Amino acid sequence: MKYSLRIALVISFSLASCAKHPTTQVRVKVGETFSGHFRLTTCVPRAQDPVVLNESAEGNTSTCPSGDVEITVIKPSKTFSIAPENVLIRRDGDGTPMAITSEIP
Repeated sequence: MKYSLRIALVISFSLASCAKHPTTQVRVKVGETFSGHFRLTTCVPRAQDPVVLNESAEGNTSTCPSGDVEITVIKPSKTFSIAPENVLIRRDGDGTPMAITSEIP
């Protein structure tokens, strides 16, 4: 293999590995009968873990995700996950996460 091709492959793999951010896990504790949309404000120092939603289905998390987010929902009778493709992260103009929204079935 030519030296220039090797260099190009190394650079390509390096860029690809830098582009992928790890999936962040956020735990949300809800009541047995809760279902519906919820909203989490991100990057709140000393926020409770797991997040407990208020009566408006809102909560705070200290997490500041740089990539995808997977939500672990904790109910008294069961625990399940909401996949990253079903979680929306709202970011400001410079990419800082502002809020995480999703729906608990």
